[in-house]
Amino acid sequence: MRFVHAVTGVALLAALAGCESSSRFDQQPASAAPAPLAPQPIGGVQSSGLSAPQGTGSDLNANQFPAAPAAPAAQPAMANAAPPANSMDVTKEQMLGSWKVATGGTSCNMFLTLTKFGNFSRGGTNRCVGELTTMRSWDVNGKQIVLMDANGNPVGHLFKTANNQFSGSTNSGVQISVTR
Repeated sequence: MRFVHAVTGVALLAALAGCESSSRFDQQPASAAPAPLAPQPIGGVQSSGLSAPQGTGSDLNANQFPAAPAAPAAQPAMANAAPPANSMDVTKEQMLGSWKVATGGTSCNMFLTLTKFGNFSRGGTNRCVGELTTMRSWDVNGKQIVLMDANGNPVGHLFKTANNQFSGSTNSGVQISVTR
């Protein structure tokens, strides 16, 4: 065992001796700094004014820029359908969330939130057909829930007829039944 320790010690001393003679560990004086780089030539700065637009006054192409969006109506006239005799009071909070919709022999989904969309609350449909595909917002007007398109125009209305059940129609008269 002593022989192994002796051989290991000799090998370690030989390795250290080789390191001392290596040029990797040659130290340069601390005051030696790298030589500065030569500056690169740069061109002069140029400036000029903007060119005049093509045409002037009425010669400009009116279609050059997109039209500004129309300002939403402050409160479009909501379709005031006569409420059914069995219609119940409703609040916006009762309407929030996901609903199953049956209309025109098909079924789809409706989602209602309190997030603002213009002057109303954001809503939308999934897999609906007809006028309900354009529904983007909604509001409560008395006992009536008004469904509206992106411009705030009514596309349909609903009345609460039971807990988690609403009935109504689209503007074209197609019956709508909404349940959870």
